[in-house]
Amino acid sequence: MKKKEENNQEKQENTNFQFIINAQYLKDLSFENPNAPDSLKQFEEKPEIKINVDINTKPLKDHGDSIYEVDLIIKATTSIKEKNLFLVEGIYSGIFTIKNVKDDILERMLLIECPKFLFPFLRSIISTSTREGGFPPLMITPIDFIALFESRKQKKN
Repeated sequence: MKKKEENNQEKQENTNFQFIINAQYLKDLSFENPNAPDSLKQFEEKPEIKINVDINTKPLKDHGDSIYEVDLIIKATTSIKEKNLFLVEGIYSGIFTIKNVKDDILERMLLIECPKFLFPFLRSIISTSTREGGFPPLMITPIDFIALFESRKQKKN
């Protein structure tokens, strides 16, 4: 009787959802100030800021089952009168273990939840980079990863 209870407990433990952040790291960073020192002058106009966000995911089969790399990619361009002041691009990545979830939930975890954990770190790195480049820190507003996920799904269909 005990053996049967132990087997049931093992099965239950093996089917419990698991989410682990194994590592996170800066994969790539680029800052360009192509028109310095002229770009550092005071300007009469407010600069135009364009921010693009993307997410790439891939399974890391060589690291084990249920292990994924997620890349959060943010590109920002700031310009006045179509003249670039600065360009910054960063890729901040994480390695996540996600076990015992259905495929549709796994996709949402990889494209919504994982980037939520990575965003504050990349936001800080970009802010510091722009400040060190001689500009006010670029403070990227929080990203609605659910809306980003939904628009990505619509583009596929």
